[in-house]
Amino acid sequence: MFRFIKNNRLRISIVAILLFFLLYLAVQVDSERSENWYTATIQTISYPFQATFHFFKKQITDAWNSYIWLIDVNEENDRLWERVWVLEEENAQAREIRLAHDRLREALEFKKKDPNIKVFAEVVFEVKKPFFQLIVIDKGSDDGIRPNFAVVSPEGIIGKIQSVTSSQSVVQLITDSRSQFPVLIQRTRTKAMAYGSLDGNLTIKRIPRRLELFKDDQIVTSGLAGVYPKGFPVGKVDVINKKHFGLFQTVTLIPSVDLTKIEEVAVILRNVNSIHQPLFTEID
Repeated sequence: MFRFIKNNRLRISIVAILLFFLLYLAVQVDSERSENWYTATIQTISYPFQATFHFFKKQITDAWNSYIWLIDVNEENDRLWERVWVLEEENAQAREIRLAHDRLREALEFKKKDPNIKVFAEVVFEVKKPFFQLIVIDKGSDDGIRPNFAVVSPEGIIGKIQSVTSSQSVVQLITDSRSQFPVLIQRTRTKAMAYGSLDGNLTIKRIPRRLELFKDDQIVTSGLAGVYPKGFPVGKVDVINKKHFGLFQTVTLIPSVDLTKIEEVAVILRNVNSIHQPLFTEID
């Protein structure tokens, strides 16, 4: 017997350990939880450590997930901003195309409505200083343009050609301090002279004091001097300066054309109502 145990001690030890664990488990199942003092003691001792571990694990996990989420959000935000910029650029281009289409339609309607022979041009440069109110257009002598030709738009007169090259022309605006031209007060049919000024205003001077004027009275070109065709809008009366003494009054006009927003113009090559070229025009 002793020899048998000695020869099989490993197997016997394994069987004994297994039987011990089986008995222990059986006792655990049958025993009340309150009587399991060993397990309760272990749980009581280990609970703070387990709670702390789970707390830090949750915080680290949440922080990591938030970091990953923020990276994704930032990347998505960048993609959205790029898309917004693209859409804004496309929208701006679409607006420019629509506005150009509207201006072209107005120019075509103006060409049909006004019988004068014209050439249309775009503004390529501006000079806005106290002594000079000028623009440069992209048409010149090769297109039939000569000095003193009238420059107009569907809204009214803009100025006259000051100088010309083969491909460009300089236009003196009606508000230029050197500008003066004959006009007509449409309601009263009174002739007068309109002047530009250093501050960029358009004025009419030396109007007889007895003439009654009103705000928004329409001023048009008189057709005299041979530069501007008769009847083109010049502006409306804005300020009437009538002093308590003197023979004359002065008015300030609001130009019919917003001279700060000119993009396209029309140059009148020939006034169909006049067989003469504008005065002082150089003829080849």
